[in-house]
Amino acid sequence: MIKRHDAPPEPVNPYPDAPTEVAGFRYDSALVLLRLKDAVRMRNREDADYLLGRPFLVSWQDPDGVWIPLAVPQGLITDLTSVPRLFRFLIGRVGPWLEAAIIHDYLYIAWQDVSGRGSTEQDRRFADNIMRAAMQAAKVGPLRIWAIFAALRLFGGPGYRRGAQERFVDICDPDITCQLAPQTAGHG
Repeated sequence: MIKRHDAPPEPVNPYPDAPTEVAGFRYDSALVLLRLKDAVRMRNREDADYLLGRPFLVSWQDPDGVWIPLAVPQGLITDLTSVPRLFRFLIGRVGPWLEAAIIHDYLYIAWQDVSGRGSTEQDRRFADNIMRAAMQAAKVGPLRIWAIFAALRLFGGPGYRRGAQERFVDICDPDITCQLAPQTAGHG
């Protein structure tokens, strides 16, 4: 059985010290998701969880034009894009907003791993603004961006303040690595 953890191996503070505008956004690495072979049998909600297989690197730009790196730690447990069933005809769990949703998932729980920090409206607003900027960078349509951002601002507060108990796994756990196909030198 894969052991879930309540913190990444090396917690960092991804939030700015003061309220700030997100002037730009860029993706700096590929998003690597894992779905374990027994995931469907082990699910505890409507669908199985996914795991972030490698750190996911992005950068955001402050109003002074400075690019600030942000790393979503590998091992993050995610349910992809959290969308109530009723609205999935508009916004699916997977789409051009997926990467933004993974970053947002992390920013909605990272405060739990920063010593002495609690959930603040400033950090929640930053997370929501990063998601909006990330969707714009991914060329999500303006109507969908507006709908997703409005839903986050209207309904995201309780989920942000509640946090999550089991947020990460150790990707090097033998119960995970044994499920990965061996790497091959080349293709026939």
